[in-house]
Amino acid sequence: MARRWVSILVGAVLAVAGAVARAAEPPNILVVLTDDQRYDAMGFMGHPWLETPNMDRLAREGVHFENAFVTTSLCSPSRASIFTGLYTHNHRVADNYHAISDKLVFFP
Repeated sequence: MARRWVSILVGAVLAVAGAVARAAEPPNILVVLTDDQRYDAMGFMGHPWLETPNMDRLAREGVHFENAFVTTSLCSPSRASIFTGLYTHNHRVADNYHAISDKLVFFP
């Protein structure tokens, strides 16, 4: 009888451990970054005639940053800031024309 309870207890512990291990899996993250687009140029932002059903669904089912800001108005320096976490004067990507240094570490 005791062996049966030990088996049930071990089974329950393994089931809980398996559930915790599955919950610990990293989430799927999709970052959509567009250049030269107004903040309201998508259907889910209330634009009167633009139809963006796929972006609308992504925003509805995921996360949408309503108050996003950039550190610079140029595309490459702004993207470098987003993906390195550094300001332009630190990552040295100052324009859209020059190659990015191989020493610059982006998020993995």
